[in-house]
Amino acid sequence: MSTAAPDALSAALAASSGLARLFAAAGHRLYLVGGVVREAVAGRFLADADLDCTTDARPPDVRRIVDRVATSVWAQGERFGTIGCVVDGQAFEITTHRAERYDPRSRKPTVTFGDDVEQDLARRDFTVNAMAVDAADGRLLDPHGGRQDLAARLLRTPLDPEISFGDDPLRMLRAARFIASHRLVPDDAVVEAVGHMGARLQIVAVERVRDELEKLLLLDDPSDGFGFLFATGLIERILADIAHRDPAEVGRVAAAVAAEPVPRWASLFVRHTTATAAGCLRGLRGSNALVSAAAGLVGARLELAGVGSSPQEVRGLVYGCPVPVDEALAFSRAVATALGESRAGLDSFAATLAELRRTENVDRPELPLDGDEVMAALGLSPGPEVGRALELLRELTIQDGPIDKVEATEALRRWQASDYCSGS
Repeated sequence: MSTAAPDALSAALAASSGLARLFAAAGHRLYLVGGVVREAVAGRFLADADLDCTTDARPPDVRRIVDRVATSVWAQGERFGTIGCVVDGQAFEITTHRAERYDPRSRKPTVTFGDDVEQDLARRDFTVNAMAVDAADGRLLDPHGGRQDLAARLLRTPLDPEISFGDDPLRMLRAARFIASHRLVPDDAVVEAVGHMGARLQIVAVERVRDELEKLLLLDDPSDGFGFLFATGLIERILADIAHRDPAEVGRVAAAVAAEPVPRWASLFVRHTTATAAGCLRGLRGSNALVSAAAGLVGARLELAGVGSSPQEVRGLVYGCPVPVDEALAFSRAVATALGESRAGLDSFAATLAELRRTENVDRPELPLDGDEVMAALGLSPGPEVGRALELLRELTIQDGPIDKVEATEALRRWQASDYCSGS
């Protein structure tokens, strides 16, 4: 135990000092835990973060204490020991000291509350996260050597890893995130436990697996984390369709594209079809929006790889692109760079697109005639021939660019006079 908290904790301690006094007056202690402590010990500052705290007070007591000063309180996690609140503009998540374990047959943890902060720290995932700072006096509690492990770039569990991963199997996947985010090296016991406990992930809700994988994906460079997933076989448990890939390539491509959910998820499937991308993301219960956008990026990249740079080809791809074409271009260029592929075709496409944008609204093309105008010009009643006429106008716009109403009407009348009008 140290008597001096890291300097980077000063803002968090200042924000929590009022709450700490209220808890002390009620006979309880309040401790800062989680990311703000870990990052401060690592010499980083976790800006604009909710503050995670732990206490010996039980949830109903926590709620009574914070109700006196909080501008808002939420208790959705109360049965798991967590009360959320906002005090003086700062959000807090306050959790009663606890120990939780999974029933082998259940996806939901069972929770028991405790009175000892060090027992609470022992049940946390890794030593680098098993540190606390007393919010009343700033003392750092580090019973498992998390500070030394951060300095040594070592990833260990406070207890035997089989106990830790048995309590919450998602921690095996979470290990990949901390390996990548802090350039940690897992100790042999962690690697061995993950190697033969991977099947335990099946009891974890798919949504939790997806969310944890997304946190890894959104790191600046998730490469080391993917290396761990492939080396331990975890990748086969969560994304079997990419398990045959080169892990270095998977990480490199992910790091190359924009650090946003859609392109990062799409980056995992650059060697696959849109159907595979969509199927995998649905299997992880991704939202319809995510599935559509990520699979769309994968498909757009494939289309861009095979299209030329003539005005007709550029218009055709832009009109039919399932995602905004600029996003598709940025994604495709980043992937090509990561894979060592030529970007010449993409650059030529982009140059033609820029030229077209100077003379026409290629991104939002409008047909010169609507359905009513087509029927009036050709003397048609509503029916499939109107649809075929509108499709002809789309084809003419792709081929020649914007045409006016007079040109469109003349083209349709010539078309009507031909045998094509009858569909033959």
